[in-house]
Amino acid sequence: MSKKFAGKGPGNARGVGEPEITNIEMTVLPADGDDSDDLVQMLHAHVLRQLRQAQRNLLAVKSLSSLVKYLLEDFPQGFDSPQAELRLHDPEEQIARLLPIRKMFGSSLMLKADNYALYQLYPDVPDTALIDLDDGRMFSVLSGATSAVGAVIMPLFDGDRLVGSYHLALTEKMTAYGEQERELFAMLGQLVAAALLRVVEFQRVDQLTLLDPVTEVGNLRAFRRDMLREIYWARRVNHPMTLLYISLDELADICKNYGEVACHFVQRRVSQRLCSELRATDYIAHISATHFAVLLPACNEPHAHDIGERMRQDIDDFAIDDGRGAVLHVSLSIGLVCWEPSRHPVESSERLATQMESEAEGAMQMAERAGGNRISVARLGLLML
Repeated sequence: MSKKFAGKGPGNARGVGEPEITNIEMTVLPADGDDSDDLVQMLHAHVLRQLRQAQRNLLAVKSLSSLVKYLLEDFPQGFDSPQAELRLHDPEEQIARLLPIRKMFGSSLMLKADNYALYQLYPDVPDTALIDLDDGRMFSVLSGATSAVGAVIMPLFDGDRLVGSYHLALTEKMTAYGEQERELFAMLGQLVAAALLRVVEFQRVDQLTLLDPVTEVGNLRAFRRDMLREIYWARRVNHPMTLLYISLDELADICKNYGEVACHFVQRRVSQRLCSELRATDYIAHISATHFAVLLPACNEPHAHDIGERMRQDIDDFAIDDGRGAVLHVSLSIGLVCWEPSRHPVESSERLATQMESEAEGAMQMAERAGGNRISVARLGLLML
């Protein structure tokens, strides 16, 4: 039986500008069974109770990162399962782009360009299955769950298309699970698939509002979202992170002498050039008419200074042909600030982000006042945090 639910909930842990939940089709979990066997009845009631709670949480979740964290950490913990695993079909790397914190989940999250490996988990028609150690599939799923004596594997569908597979490790006390529990897990798979498709679509649309139309890199809103996410990650793994504020020194003169079209062309070419200098894990955003910001996760001050210096030298030597006979040149004034969680612990990620922006901008302005085409370094003070 199906029913319309309008979900509202607390959202993800960081609460950074996420979309509201709309009505979606969900399957209602059935009432408690009346099996006379006390053990089977107790197990069935436990599964039913946990899946009812999962339904509420899946309706409330508002971001892909929150959904994946819930499936791989929160739900298995509440279910007394030692491990969960999620495999998703991602041929165009859309999920990878929407889930930059995927590295924190390790091998529990797998994104596959080809879904052949997903179909191999289901020898016949993909369907929810309870498997034990005698099943060969136990050698290919949940490799880190050494205490597991079985698993439940749930296919995730978008219509008739298999888009993923969710796996939950089972312990010795769960070996009495039977057909009733299998049907409940099948409903959980439907709930997970619906939540996955919903948040991916929401974030895909939301991404369109995060692009700067001039340079086609992130805008100020995207930068601040990325900044908070990377602070969260840096605190979790105790790695440094560095922020660069970058000014294009001669941009005002180019705009005055060659016009706004040439100015935008230079910004676009410079952003493309800067992107080529960055690692896949770095972020660049066009945050104002003349300024860029670059986030360098897991990057200390000396390494960040080397990256900034390489970028500065490259742009200084970069001749930009505007296609109308003019060769344009710009240079960079860069402000740098690094945060190391072990040296400067913080309580508020938002406050730290604001302070890092302020320090990086101040350092950039210092580089501009000194004549431009250089790097200026700012350092966070203990009392500031």
